[in-house]
Amino acid sequence: MTLLFREEPQAGTLPVTPVPATLVRGGTSKCWIFRDEDLPADALETDRLLIRTFGSPDLRQIDGVGGASSTTSKAITVAGTDPDGTVRYRFAQVAIDKPAVEWASNCGNCATALGLYALHAGLVAPTGEVTRVPILNTVTGLRLVCEIPTPGAQVPAYGGRRLDGQHYPGVPIDVIFQKASWSSYGAQFPTGSATDELEVDGKRYQATLIDAGAPAALFDAQDLGLDATGSEEALEALVRIAPQLRAAAARLMGLPENLTSIPKVGIVGPPPAGATGVSARMISMTALHPAIGLTSAVAVAAASGTPGSVVQRSVIPAAEAGLFIHLLKGKTALALDAADPAEVSFQRSARVISESTILVPSD
Repeated sequence: MTLLFREEPQAGTLPVTPVPATLVRGGTSKCWIFRDEDLPADALETDRLLIRTFGSPDLRQIDGVGGASSTTSKAITVAGTDPDGTVRYRFAQVAIDKPAVEWASNCGNCATALGLYALHAGLVAPTGEVTRVPILNTVTGLRLVCEIPTPGAQVPAYGGRRLDGQHYPGVPIDVIFQKASWSSYGAQFPTGSATDELEVDGKRYQATLIDAGAPAALFDAQDLGLDATGSEEALEALVRIAPQLRAAAARLMGLPENLTSIPKVGIVGPPPAGATGVSARMISMTALHPAIGLTSAVAVAAASGTPGSVVQRSVIPAAEAGLFIHLLKGKTALALDAADPAEVSFQRSARVISESTILVPSD
């Protein structure tokens, strides 16, 4: 028998790059935040550094800072602050099962984290009892405003707001999406229709293809033989077919072929018995999202007031303004004018967890 061994580098011979980063929990995600000045000037080298930093493509990401889920394999790189106080950034979704980074989407939870980080790091000075932090994704053009309580013009280190999907509370942050910038690729409805038919494996499905917050393909759960209030186990069929649904939707929406994280795929249906709003289950990368990304929630909200959309058909309206989206774990509330939402506001929370130096090997 012949045993083959791979020759390993000797201890101390492999160059290691120290990279400053801050870990912030935003909403139901964790996001590592880097400064552009601390990253390579070459874009491919930055991708390589992030992949190695997070530990991909090991599914456990055990030799990196990733948490082996789509909600914990995210990064933001910060370019700086404009004279008007707008913080410029890029969002990176680091793949888990392959060595890849996608920059062409948005993440509302990481945007929440960035709002608190901007105050914590001194990019924006606190003003009065509430500070507004405007941020701009320079890749997608999405502009958001984070409103953060700063009592006595002091930056809070901790807070008491706890939402569904979070075990511990954090600093209250209201995140405001505005219609003027929430479409990344042009029109809110890329096909010009509130409902389209997609064919997958010889079957046809109705979907609302919308670009709001981030591109999304929202399907009628019943059309797929599913229940939008179902458990994780009951929705395994959605997880299996989601890649084909995503690919078919991307073609109709005219999205770049090299992207694999958008459009986000999800199903919608009526809320649980006796409740108002709408039920939704979303796929994040290749798994069922435990809650919902804020950008996906914007897509659901924007479609909820559009006659003929698969979302609008399922909504049970409430007496008060706003929309409840019922999720796999809990629910999320949106403040909006449901008839024609010009902006969508979310109540979120965040916490700065760690200021770190990550040691990134060059292998």
